[in-house]
Order: sequence, then structure tokens, then C-alpha cells
Amino acid sequence: MNNKNKILNLVNSKNRPFRLTIFILALFFIAVSYNLILTPNQLIIGGMSGLAIVINEITGLSIVAFLYITTVILFILSLILLDKKTTFKALFGSLCFNTMVTITKPLVQYIKIDFDSAFMIILLASLITGITTGIIYRTGYNTGGGDIIITILHRYLKIPMGKASTLTNIFIIGSGLIVFGPTKTLYALFILLFGNYITDIILLGIKDFKMCFIKSKNTNKISHYLINKVNIGITEMSSKNVPVLLVIVPTDKYYGFKHAIKNMDNKAFILTINCYGVTGGYKKQLIPF
Repeated sequence: MNNKNKILNLVNSKNRPFRLTIFILALFFIAVSYNLILTPNQLIIGGMSGLAIVINEITGLSIVAFLYITTVILFILSLILLDKKTTFKALFGSLCFNTMVTITKPLVQYIKIDFDSAFMIILLASLITGITTGIIYRTGYNTGGGDIIITILHRYLKIPMGKASTLTNIFIIGSGLIVFGPTKTLYALFILLFGNYITDIILLGIKDFKMCFIKSKNTNKISHYLINKVNIGITEMSSKNVPVLLVIVPTDKYYGFKHAIKNMDNKAFILTINCYGVTGGYKKQLIPF
């Protein structure tokens, strides 16, 4: 076993019962959203669950039946074309999702929410989709389904994973456009985009900091100012001409920091990058896993 697999196994084995519990809870809420919001409003945001709504509209085939049928088909394809570990991990995720959709379908009849507002539909669906998807990714599990198709496209057509995912979702969302029209497709696209933004926050964290590289002839003056006046630590890095300062700046102090540097040296070179996490010192952690 190579070092990469050892590391992945170590990470995946950490707090496994806790992560599995969180995964199941997240699946429950995403299934509630699917049965309560997406299915009744015919919103196709990709995946096998989205395709299930389209097939249900065209053929009348039960959504749950379609999900289980595609799970079996994709399981067989994955066994033939992919490795067993990927196959059984995807199968586990698919069966858990299908089970939650089956369980929550009768439960949503007792949830009374006014969905007359399109804005309310989009906002609620985006929040639930984004948060639950981010949590699921952080647990190390997945919901299977479309992930198998994406992996097959990546492995055999040599398409990057991101592009394979985009192509798969374009096909599914495009079928929704043909069947349900442009208005619902636009709603679905907004849910997908806003949901992905929230997922990124869950996975990467809020951009609390800016990471800045400063190159200036007044390095000593800038260093003294940052340490004694702004109370910000610095790391000095060597370069060919003058030292480069690496500084982690809280976002709320960034503009004042930038103008102060420019006042000391209006020719200073400042490279700024969003910084999602800082180890040591102050660190904001949204989720404990």
C-alpha cells in the first residue's frame, strides 16, 4: 500500500461512527428537501435524483423505483469498469440515499410550508442542498449514483473529474429544460450555483484572512509597523534582491493594512490571496470533523 492510500485510510478511519451518524442525518435532510421542494416543483439540479424526476414526468415510472433500478445498473457497470472499493462505497451511498428518499416521502405530507413564493423555494432549497452536501463531503462519504458515471468518464475518456461532472449535469439539467421549460431550469440553476457556494464554505471555511506577500525596499520599517502597531506576525522569506514578507491579515483589517503599506512605500509590491484556514493562533472551525 502506497503512502497516499495509508494517509487516506488513516483520515477515513478517524471518528468513523461519528462521521457515519452525521452522514445519515445529512442524507435525511437532503431527502426531505428532495421530496418536499425539488420533486413537487420539478427542479432538476443534476444527479440521478434529478434524472428520476424527468423520467417520472415522461414515463410515469416511480421516482423511488427509478433510483433503485439505476443503482443496480450502475453497480454492475462499476463492478465491470471500476475497482471494488469504489463500487461498494458508491453502492453504500446510493442505498442510504434511496432509503432516506423512501422513508421521508410519506413524512413530508405532514410538513406544511407555504411555497407560493419562488424566492422562498430557491432560498430554502439552496441552503439545505449546500449545507447537507458540504457536510456529506466532509464525512468522507458520497451518495453514489452520478459519481459512478463521472468516474467512468474520467477513467476511460481521460476527461478531468470536474469536466466529467459538468458534462453529466449539463445532460441531466438539459433534459429538465426540454421537459419542464426554461423558468424551472433557471430556478434549478440558481439553486445549484448558490448551493455550491454554500458547500464551498462548509468545506473550506469562511475567508477570514488574506495571505499577503510584500516586497519592498522599506522591509524593516514595514516589519516594525506590523509587529508593533498592528500586532500582526510576519515571516521573512529570502529572495534575490530584497526579503519578501509573508503576512496573514484578518479580512476586516486588510484595507487599512494595504493603505498603510502603500503610505510607507508607494512602490511596494503586494500579492494578496484569500486564506481559508490558519493553523495555530486564532482559528474559526465551523464543523468538528
